[in-house]
Amino acid sequence: MQETPASGGGASQPPVERSPWVAFAGILLMLSGLFNIINGFVALLDDGYYSTIADHGNRLLIFNYDAWGWLWIFVGIAQLMAGLGVFVGSRAARFTGIVLAAACTVGQLMFLSTFPLWSLATIALTVLVIYALLAVPRHVPNERV
Repeated sequence: MQETPASGGGASQPPVERSPWVAFAGILLMLSGLFNIINGFVALLDDGYYSTIADHGNRLLIFNYDAWGWLWIFVGIAQLMAGLGVFVGSRAARFTGIVLAAACTVGQLMFLSTFPLWSLATIALTVLVIYALLAVPRHVPNERV
């Protein structure tokens, strides 16, 4: 007789990659990537949108808006790809997702004084992504991510 895995799912994936938290992180990572792509296209198509002046008198961004837009588009595409990799079960995609979410959080801090609600929503989303990618499921004791 052949033995079947007790936890269900494919035997080729470790149990951590079959966790509901990992699926949740993949969905949130792709959603965060979509938000960043939207940010990028807004910066490309409407130069005046991000040229608001903060309370302290300095401009929000001090460089080219087109470069800023393309940067967010590339980060968003990378987050979408990492989200797909998380669904496939790649640990490299999990690490990439953590790094991209941390970079997105730092990038959103620039927008905090001008667009507080959008920035806080995106920061909260990326913090959830980081937690979900780092959380060890209860059904896998002593497992390192």
